Amino acid sequence: MAFRYSLQNVLRLRSSLERQEEQRLFAAAAMVAKVRAEIEQLENDHFARQRQAHEEIAAGSFGATFEFLATCEAAFKRAQQALRQKLEQAEKERIKQLQRYKEARQKREILEGLRDRQEAAYDLEFSRHEQQRADEAHLLRLFVNSSE
Repeated sequence: MAFRYSLQNVLRLRSSLERQEEQRLFAAAAMVAKVRAEIEQLENDHFARQRQAHEEIAAGSFGATFEFLATCEAAFKRAQQALRQKLEQAEKERIKQLQRYKEARQKREILEGLRDRQEAAYDLEFSRHEQQRADEAHLLRLFVNSSE
């Protein structure tokens, strides 16, 4: 009879839950990367606007360009602050999700370890029975041969 793990259904459930938590972790990490990319894009756009404004200033357009530059700087600071808060929140969520994933993985690993120990004990017991049968068969043959 083959080894049968009585908690196999629970182990499958734990594996499924671990995969779900892993997928959520990937989503959280993707959100962090997305917000970082948004911050980088915002900064690139800001530097491009500044470069353009400095070129206009060099060309002789002062008043409107300075006002435009000040307005852009204020908008940039607000957007940057909002994105940094969003990044901080996304990073916190990623760390929480990482912890949930680790817990799910640990629970699955505990069940797998239990299964492996039970299977090893089963294999050992099966080997002992096989050896016992082989020994009995050998003794029976010796007894039959000696009585003839």
